Amino acid sequence: MKVIREEFDFIYQVKSAVANEEWETLRCIVEETPNEIKEALNLAQSKGGVFTTRENQAMKINPLRRTQ
Repeated sequence: MKVIREEFDFIYQVKSAVANEEWETLRCIVEETPNEIKEALNLAQSKGGVFTTRENQAMKINPLRRTQ
């Protein structure tokens, strides 16, 4: 819960970028965020994670593959 409070801006930005299909913005957000934060937030929703399956997948896929 502490990580969610501390990284609320990151969570909001990711959710917003995925919802609006702003893939370049998402790529920048993910690249700028330390791996420790991403790993701490990488939980299934059933385990208390904040990201949906679609959001988790979007953060892992190379944006160039979306256009092909």
